[in-house]
Amino acid sequence: MNKEVSQELKHLKALFKGIAALGISHVPKRHLEKISDIEEKMAKKKLQATTVSLKAADLSELEQIVHKCHLCPLAQSRKNPVFGEGSKNPILMIVGEAPGREEDIQGRPFVGRSGELLTKMLRAINLERQEVFITSVVKCRPPRNRTPKKEEIEACLTYLLKQIELLDPKLILCLGATAAHTLLGTEEPLATLRGKFHQYNGIKVLVTYHPAYLLRFGGAKLVNLKRQAWHDLQLLQSEYEKIKNGAKG
Repeated sequence: MNKEVSQELKHLKALFKGIAALGISHVPKRHLEKISDIEEKMAKKKLQATTVSLKAADLSELEQIVHKCHLCPLAQSRKNPVFGEGSKNPILMIVGEAPGREEDIQGRPFVGRSGELLTKMLRAINLERQEVFITSVVKCRPPRNRTPKKEEIEACLTYLLKQIELLDPKLILCLGATAAHTLLGTEEPLATLRGKFHQYNGIKVLVTYHPAYLLRFGGAKLVNLKRQAWHDLQLLQSEYEKIKNGAKG
């Protein structure tokens, strides 16, 4: 959605809200037709972007599409969209929530403090970043690093699903509730989802805490969270090595 359409739609909705507050039940037909026309244009634009994304032949072509994306207001405030990076033939794909400040500046995923922790987490199970593919649900930074809104996730979802299709990983690690809920289509709490494998289109999916969440705490709380995250990582390592050794055999 471009900025002008977004602002016009917001203005009209605010107008109708004010009319309703005044107890006026009748709204001129021309206004209803106008808002319907705007919503139709928005739907067509989303459908067009989805069609283009689905036709992308490879990651490079899909990345170009993402860099031109203006489907939601996040495109207006971003410095750089963050498509993702890593192996083009990974066993493991890692999905986070959204870019943060450093990611937005550099156009790369997980390069801030949470990125440093993620690198350490991977190395703890004998993996390097270049062996996996790292991305996020939303490709543009939400203001002040807030949780992405439903419409922002919906605007970006086609890109994530196409990435999964093109990369064809055998394992997916969801970092945090946003990634888990988006990919698994559930609203169960992260504490319930972690510690076991799930399925997405035949791909094994593991859920654990987002590194940024771990960095919020100290003391006994952090010790407990790290213990749980380490358990998740050990599950991941065991499954990863089975798949890798099976591929070699």
